[in-house]
Amino acid sequence: MIDYKKLIAARRWIEKLANGINPLNDEPVKDDDLVNNVHISRCLLYVADLLGDIRGERAVKRQGKNVFALSAKDVANIPVSTPNGIANFVKLVNGVVPPDMKSLTASQLIKWLRDEGLLQEVLKENGRKTNLPTEKGCKLGITTEVLRNPDGLEFQRVLYSVEAQRFMLSNIESITSSIVNNDEKEHS
Repeated sequence: MIDYKKLIAARRWIEKLANGINPLNDEPVKDDDLVNNVHISRCLLYVADLLGDIRGERAVKRQGKNVFALSAKDVANIPVSTPNGIANFVKLVNGVVPPDMKSLTASQLIKWLRDEGLLQEVLKENGRKTNLPTEKGCKLGITTEVLRNPDGLEFQRVLYSVEAQRFMLSNIESITSSIVNNDEKEHS
């Protein structure tokens, strides 16, 4: 799993070096220092840009908050013990999200599940769309149950087994990348 804080720090240090600044004390390096060579400086700037692309820094700051990303430690602190609907699962995940970071949304997670072939969008008789598990999703532990709303109308609720929730948590880096990629597509 990528440690995004270290990635951002590495990028800042490389940018400082490329601009002739010692990242340890923020003082200018000597004119004859190797990092002041134009070819090395350009190379360092190129690497800094690549690190920004890996982090998705074009999408990092939106509305004053960092994009959603969790560390392995954060993921380990998410309690998964019973089958849950998507909203409850997302609530568990967002319970460990730092205040300066955007929360995960159910729609982002559903999009990733569809992209992975675990859910499929289905048109209901009333013309509305819903997401139901595919065969692959059922094998993972994504199921449906029929419930009735207060008006007596039946609807299907999608449930994610403990195993399915753990699968999503173990793929949190892929989910994060999907969110960043989708944000970049929307804003380009």
